[in-house]
Amino acid sequence: MQNKKEIFKIIHEAVKLTPKVISYSDETESHKIDIYIGENRPDVGLTTYSTIGLSEYPIEIVDRQGREIRVEFIGMCTSEFTSFPNILASCAFNIIKDHYSYTPGMVNMNVIDDYYKNLEMRHIYYTIPSYWEDLQGHLIDGHIVNWLFAIPISDNELDYLNENGVDAFEDLLESNDTEVYDLYRRSII
Repeated sequence: MQNKKEIFKIIHEAVKLTPKVISYSDETESHKIDIYIGENRPDVGLTTYSTIGLSEYPIEIVDRQGREIRVEFIGMCTSEFTSFPNILASCAFNIIKDHYSYTPGMVNMNVIDDYYKNLEMRHIYYTIPSYWEDLQGHLIDGHIVNWLFAIPISDNELDYLNENGVDAFEDLLESNDTEVYDLYRRSII
């Protein structure tokens, strides 16, 4: 529980608004994850979401000093996509239930399809957060907690990532001023 309070404090300071926290369950209701919801952040019409407590689960990665690294997810989308926190929760359950390990540059395949059909954006790509400050390298309960920014991407973008690598893909996103929060956006490839 102390871990969740620390995580809440860090994300609250980064997002800076009056939040809601809602607990999401998996389909069997045997696993839960809390999601911080910050409306109109980082801008009006956008909503920021972050897991709270995902870092209680190991991902089997250590830093150079031998300290365990754990993650929380953060993402944002236009406020009309009310199932986006469900997408983030589904990604979290891959760690909680199935012991997945995620690092920057990895992709959670087809997770958007479970909530929104017929969108070009189908997958979640993880990277270092760029819209929120101070979400990396927090020492909590003896392990390092880093946030991963969950960005919706298309099949074509995934193919480009696989063929050209993380750096080229992120350069492409940036050079196109990609509105990574818009699940309706067209693929940049």
